[in-house]
Amino acid sequence: MNHLSDGDIIKIKTTWRIPMEDPSESGQAILLKFFERYPSNLEKFKNFKGLSIEELKVNTHFHAHASKIIRIFDEAINTLGTDYTDSALQEIWSKIAISHHKRDISKASYNELKEIILETLVAVCDMNNDQKGAWEKLFICVYNIIFQTIDNLTK
Repeated sequence: MNHLSDGDIIKIKTTWRIPMEDPSESGQAILLKFFERYPSNLEKFKNFKGLSIEELKVNTHFHAHASKIIRIFDEAINTLGTDYTDSALQEIWSKIAISHHKRDISKASYNELKEIILETLVAVCDMNNDQKGAWEKLFICVYNIIFQTIDNLTK
């Protein structure tokens, strides 16, 4: 399942330190950009539905969700390179898929979010192509788990 080399893992963990300097702010930046570019996704969140971008910036539910996204990624990244990486990633991301499936989050929305996360990380971390490639491999692994779980739920 996990097709990350040791070098990929080092690149991911090293660049991840930058957004983790301020996890709440990092999560908010990602979610704000996501909702600005793909506003239809805002309607899928009951606590954010109908709010403007300016209102989101001061909304406690928004701050909490943004922080949660970063915590989940941090948990997953911390498992990379361990003896239990595959099982841990499977557990983390299948739980996300199940909880979001209940809210009818589409594969298209996941792909839109992936685009925003990668774009934001590349900019914030000033990544080179090798570092970006490592993150892209991680997303392939993560999204394989999420999409397989969604497929199993819709059978």
